[in-house]
Parts: sequence; structure tokens; C-alpha cells
Amino acid sequence: MLVIGIVLSLLAVVHAFIPMLPIFSVLYGLGAALALLSLLNLTNVWAVRFLAIASTGAMFLYFFGFFRLVQHFHDDWHRGGVALEAIGMLLSAFAMIAVLSVYSSRLKGPEHAVGATDQAIFGVPKNLKSES
Repeated sequence: MLVIGIVLSLLAVVHAFIPMLPIFSVLYGLGAALALLSLLNLTNVWAVRFLAIASTGAMFLYFFGFFRLVQHFHDDWHRGGVALEAIGMLLSAFAMIAVLSVYSSRLKGPEHAVGATDQAIFGVPKNLKSES
């Protein structure tokens, strides 16, 4: 989550200096804040529920931004700046899925939650044993 938070923070800073699209800076900043907040060990169910809903909303905003930009593609789409914006939105949307998984695992309860300090994005609780 730290890498996702840093990358989204960098995208927010870069987009802050683009006068045409300052809203992207706010969107990337929101995603960065949600990713970095997932590193905290929050135990309040309502706070985690709110952050899960906010990360779902951010994910859908990124997908919405991607599909709004894709309609402007033309034959040489890979040569324009719109392609980079669309790729950034698409990658950010998929990154928010990992952030949402952290919040959803915390909502399952303390006995099944994967800690935010785990290095894997998708982890398995240690108390489960394999059948091999």
C-alpha cells in the first residue's frame, strides 16, 4: 500500500502543475490518502467502513475518468497526452482494488484480518493450515 500511496501522491503533485486538468490532482490525492490510511491500524468499524466506501467511490471515479478519456482516442492515440492520462486512470483504478481489499479484510473481523504491515497484497491468515 505504501508504493500505491507514493505513486498516487507523485501523480497528484505532477497534475497540480498542469493547468488544464487540476481535477486529476484532487482525484489522485484522494486515492493516495486512502492508500496511505490503509497502513494505519484502524479498529473502529465505522471508520473502516467509511474508508472502504470512499475507496470504492475513488475506484469508480478512476474507471469513469478512463472511459471518458478513451472516447477521445483516434488513430494515433499513442502519440498524444490523452493516452498517458487514460493509462494513469486505469492503473489507479486497479490499484484501488488492492486498497479496498485491505479495508474489506479488516471488516471481516480481527480474527481474520490481514495486517497492513504484511508485504503481500493478498494474504492468508496464519492460523489456516494446508491439507498437504
